[in-house]
Amino acid sequence: MKCYVVGCFAGFVALDDDFNLLDYELFPTSELLEKWNQSQGKIVNPEEEFILNKMGKICDEIVIETGKSSYNYKNLKYNSIFTLQIPSKGGDYLRSHLEEVLQETGFLDLDEDLESVIRNLSIQITERKLKESSESDDLLLIQAIHAMDELEEAEVKLIERIREWYSIHFPELEEVRDHARYVEFVAEYGDRDSVINAGVLNLEGSVSLGADLSPADLDVIQGFARTIKSIQESKKSTADYVDVKMDEMAPNLRDLVGASLGAKIIAHTGGIKRLALLPSSTVQILGAEKALFRHLKTGEKPPKHGLIYQHPDVRGSRWWIRGKIARALAGKISLAVRKDYFSGKLDPSIKEGFQEKLKGITKEHPFPKRTEKSKMKKKQGKKRKRKRISFVIKKVSISIKLLIG
Repeated sequence: MKCYVVGCFAGFVALDDDFNLLDYELFPTSELLEKWNQSQGKIVNPEEEFILNKMGKICDEIVIETGKSSYNYKNLKYNSIFTLQIPSKGGDYLRSHLEEVLQETGFLDLDEDLESVIRNLSIQITERKLKESSESDDLLLIQAIHAMDELEEAEVKLIERIREWYSIHFPELEEVRDHARYVEFVAEYGDRDSVINAGVLNLEGSVSLGADLSPADLDVIQGFARTIKSIQESKKSTADYVDVKMDEMAPNLRDLVGASLGAKIIAHTGGIKRLALLPSSTVQILGAEKALFRHLKTGEKPPKHGLIYQHPDVRGSRWWIRGKIARALAGKISLAVRKDYFSGKLDPSIKEGFQEKLKGITKEHPFPKRTEKSKMKKKQGKKRKRKRISFVIKKVSISIKLLIG
């Protein structure tokens, strides 16, 4: 006898060749969601194994509707009579007559509506997935790196403003090129005489060209400088937080490209899981999507790198090997992220491998290659030069003949 074993959210049912219910094994109502999630995995579910063993005693062939590999069933007692199909005739029948079959099994009462049960189960699954995604450390890291970028952008604009503003009172302080020190002096001392007396600048005996400001004006400027200082402190603490998070979540990526760049790459893809599933060719041009679409649309040169250009070994390399180094780095980033996502253990050999590859690329390509186009241009230039020389020689010989003749 041939029978069909089909799984659904309620459990597993066995149907004969005429689609009559032979047997069933239902999930406990209190554990319905957990059991259904477990049944979607690669390991054979205990309920599924139980009903397969029961059907194996009375059936000559068991058709199992599943997306799992046959490897999962090889250790079961009656595996020689199993046939894996998706979809199967039994599965099509169950989906078409689900309410009737579940009522026959006793999972549904006669007055109970299947749609309401499925709707409630769907709501529970959605709520669980939302909760799991909100608890992910990826989201915290992504928000932190975005906050860090915004703080840095705000800091640049505000420092430019404080320098222009305070230079009205004390233009000589522009000698201090370090922005953090400049803001610290303004926030701490305020008045230029206090800065001079503190020995910040060697201006004794000279007169400042700046305007004299009232205490009220200086208070406002000093308060503004303190605000910038607090932004700098907040940026530093956020950077430390990103570094700690990257060390917990992606130690190999952090070791390879640094905490800040690694976090930016993760944030750009939306999570470490998504990044782990991307091929290295995509990782190489992350952040250069506009250039890629322009290449596809207009036929311009494709981008060689995106966010990974911020890596010092890519940014500081010579132009003719920059694409090769970017490609090598993207490959190692993919390897590092997969190692982080699936094992979470630090592997120093990933960074060492990239450094060795970097040395090899630099050694193999000390000079830019001559393209066929440049060779042709050089040949054409030599031909033109020879023609000009022969033309000049001809003119000179004619002139000499005229003079002699």
